[in-house]
Amino acid sequence: MMTSGFIYWVLHKLCIPIDIRHVCVFLAPIFSAFTSIAAYLMTKEITRKTEAGLLSALFVAIVPSYMSRSVAGSYDNEGISIFALVFSFYTFLKAVNTGSMLWGLYSALAFFFMVASWGGYAFIINMIPIFVVFLIITDRFNSRVYVAYNIFYILGTFLAM
Repeated sequence: MMTSGFIYWVLHKLCIPIDIRHVCVFLAPIFSAFTSIAAYLMTKEITRKTEAGLLSALFVAIVPSYMSRSVAGSYDNEGISIFALVFSFYTFLKAVNTGSMLWGLYSALAFFFMVASWGGYAFIINMIPIFVVFLIITDRFNSRVYVAYNIFYILGTFLAM
Protein backbone atom coordinates (compact mmCIF):
# COMPACT_ATOMS: atom_id res chain seq x y z
CA MET A 1 0.00 0.00 0.00
CA MET A 2 2.86 2.36 0.70
CA THR A 3 4.24 1.76 -2.78
CA SER A 4 0.97 2.59 -4.50
CA GLY A 5 0.51 5.62 -2.27
CA PHE A 6 4.02 6.81 -3.04
CA ILE A 7 3.52 6.34 -6.79
CA TYR A 8 0.22 8.20 -6.59
CA TRP A 9 1.87 11.06 -4.71
CA VAL A 10 4.77 11.29 -7.20
CA LEU A 11 2.42 11.28 -10.19
CA HIS A 12 0.36 14.07 -8.68
CA LYS A 13 3.51 16.09 -7.93
CA LEU A 14 4.39 15.68 -11.62
CA CYS A 15 0.90 17.03 -12.49
CA ILE A 16 -0.24 13.71 -13.95
CA PRO A 17 -3.91 13.35 -13.04
CA ILE A 18 -4.56 9.73 -12.18
CA ASP A 19 -6.92 8.04 -9.80
CA ILE A 20 -5.54 5.90 -6.98
CA ARG A 21 -7.62 3.00 -8.27
CA HIS A 22 -5.75 3.08 -11.58
CA VAL A 23 -2.45 3.00 -9.74
CA CYS A 24 -3.62 -0.02 -7.75
CA VAL A 25 -4.91 -1.84 -10.84
CA PHE A 26 -1.72 -1.42 -12.86
CA LEU A 27 0.76 -1.80 -10.02
CA ALA A 28 1.25 -5.58 -10.34
CA PRO A 29 1.75 -5.64 -14.15
CA ILE A 30 4.26 -2.79 -13.98
CA PHE A 31 6.25 -4.50 -11.25
CA SER A 32 6.05 -7.72 -13.24
CA ALA A 33 7.90 -5.94 -16.04
CA PHE A 34 10.40 -4.63 -13.50
CA THR A 35 10.89 -8.21 -12.28
CA SER A 36 11.81 -9.35 -15.77
CA ILE A 37 14.33 -6.53 -16.01
CA ALA A 38 15.78 -7.39 -12.60
CA ALA A 39 16.04 -11.08 -13.59
CA TYR A 40 17.85 -10.06 -16.76
CA LEU A 41 20.30 -7.88 -14.83
CA MET A 42 20.91 -10.51 -12.15
CA THR A 43 21.54 -13.32 -14.64
CA LYS A 44 23.77 -11.10 -16.74
CA GLU A 45 25.72 -10.16 -13.60
CA ILE A 46 26.20 -13.83 -12.73
CA THR A 47 26.99 -15.26 -16.17
CA ARG A 48 28.29 -12.19 -18.01
CA LYS A 49 26.18 -13.29 -20.99
CA THR A 50 23.37 -11.21 -22.44
CA GLU A 51 21.67 -14.28 -23.93
CA ALA A 52 21.33 -15.95 -20.54
CA GLY A 53 19.88 -12.74 -19.11
CA LEU A 54 17.31 -12.55 -21.88
CA LEU A 55 16.31 -16.16 -21.31
CA SER A 56 15.86 -15.61 -17.59
CA ALA A 57 13.74 -12.52 -18.26
CA LEU A 58 11.64 -14.60 -20.65
CA PHE A 59 11.20 -17.39 -18.11
CA VAL A 60 10.16 -14.96 -15.38
CA ALA A 61 7.71 -13.30 -17.77
CA ILE A 62 5.95 -16.54 -18.73
CA VAL A 63 6.02 -18.58 -15.52
CA PRO A 64 2.35 -19.30 -14.73
CA SER A 65 2.55 -18.94 -10.95
CA TYR A 66 3.96 -15.42 -11.18
CA MET A 67 1.72 -14.50 -14.08
CA SER A 68 -1.35 -15.26 -11.98
CA ARG A 69 -0.05 -12.95 -9.23
CA SER A 70 0.74 -10.05 -11.53
CA VAL A 71 -2.40 -9.54 -13.59
CA ALA A 72 -4.05 -6.15 -13.73
CA GLY A 73 -6.35 -5.70 -10.76
CA SER A 74 -4.50 -8.19 -8.57
CA TYR A 75 -3.73 -5.90 -5.68
CA ASP A 76 -1.65 -8.17 -3.49
CA ASN A 77 1.87 -8.00 -2.19
CA GLU A 78 3.38 -10.74 -4.39
CA GLY A 79 3.47 -8.55 -7.49
CA ILE A 80 5.79 -6.13 -5.75
CA SER A 81 7.61 -8.48 -3.42
CA ILE A 82 8.92 -10.86 -6.09
CA PHE A 83 10.49 -7.85 -7.78
CA ALA A 84 11.99 -6.77 -4.46
CA LEU A 85 13.34 -10.28 -3.89
CA VAL A 86 15.06 -10.53 -7.27
CA PHE A 87 16.29 -6.95 -7.13
CA SER A 88 17.74 -7.50 -3.64
CA PHE A 89 19.75 -10.46 -4.87
CA TYR A 90 20.90 -8.53 -7.94
CA THR A 91 22.10 -5.53 -5.95
CA PHE A 92 23.90 -7.76 -3.46
CA LEU A 93 25.65 -9.69 -6.23
CA LYS A 94 26.62 -6.41 -7.87
CA ALA A 95 28.02 -5.22 -4.53
CA VAL A 96 30.02 -8.45 -4.19
CA ASN A 97 31.39 -8.24 -7.74
CA THR A 98 32.37 -4.59 -7.48
CA GLY A 99 33.22 -4.31 -3.79
CA SER A 100 31.53 -0.91 -3.84
CA MET A 101 30.06 0.54 -0.69
CA LEU A 102 27.47 2.32 -2.85
CA TRP A 103 26.18 -0.99 -4.21
CA GLY A 104 26.16 -2.30 -0.64
CA LEU A 105 23.95 0.65 0.26
CA TYR A 106 21.69 -0.14 -2.71
CA SER A 107 21.42 -3.75 -1.58
CA ALA A 108 20.41 -2.64 1.93
CA LEU A 109 17.80 -0.28 0.48
CA ALA A 110 16.45 -3.04 -1.79
CA PHE A 111 16.27 -5.30 1.25
CA PHE A 112 14.39 -2.57 3.12
CA PHE A 113 11.89 -2.38 0.25
CA MET A 114 11.45 -6.14 0.52
CA VAL A 115 10.93 -5.90 4.30
CA ALA A 116 8.34 -3.16 3.81
CA SER A 117 6.45 -5.08 1.12
CA TRP A 118 6.29 -8.67 2.36
CA GLY A 119 7.03 -10.90 5.32
CA GLY A 120 9.08 -13.27 3.15
CA TYR A 121 12.13 -11.06 3.67
CA ALA A 122 13.47 -13.78 5.97
CA PHE A 123 14.37 -15.71 2.82
CA ILE A 124 16.83 -12.99 1.81
CA ILE A 125 18.33 -12.51 5.23
CA ASN A 126 18.91 -16.28 5.41
CA MET A 127 20.12 -16.94 1.84
CA ILE A 128 22.76 -14.22 1.69
CA PRO A 129 24.60 -15.42 4.85
CA ILE A 130 24.47 -18.98 3.49
CA PHE A 131 26.07 -17.66 0.30
CA VAL A 132 28.78 -15.90 2.31
CA VAL A 133 29.45 -19.03 4.41
CA PHE A 134 29.75 -21.02 1.18
CA LEU A 135 32.33 -18.50 -0.07
CA ILE A 136 34.25 -18.87 3.20
CA ILE A 137 34.18 -22.69 3.01
CA THR A 138 35.34 -22.71 -0.62
CA ASP A 139 38.09 -20.16 0.18
CA ARG A 140 36.66 -17.49 -2.13
CA PHE A 141 35.95 -14.93 0.57
CA ASN A 142 37.70 -11.63 -0.14
CA SER A 143 37.53 -7.96 0.78
CA ARG A 144 34.78 -7.24 -1.78
CA VAL A 145 32.50 -9.80 -0.14
CA TYR A 146 33.45 -8.42 3.27
CA VAL A 147 32.49 -4.86 2.29
CA ALA A 148 29.28 -5.90 0.52
CA TYR A 149 28.09 -8.19 3.30
CA ASN A 150 28.85 -5.83 6.17
CA ILE A 151 27.16 -2.86 4.53
CA PHE A 152 24.18 -5.01 3.55
CA TYR A 153 23.78 -6.74 6.89
CA ILE A 154 24.37 -3.82 9.25
CA LEU A 155 22.41 -1.20 7.32
CA GLY A 156 19.75 -3.70 6.16
CA THR A 157 19.12 -4.89 9.71
CA PHE A 158 18.99 -1.32 10.96
CA LEU A 159 16.48 -0.37 8.26
CA ALA A 160 14.40 -3.49 8.89
CA MET A 161 13.89 -2.42 12.50
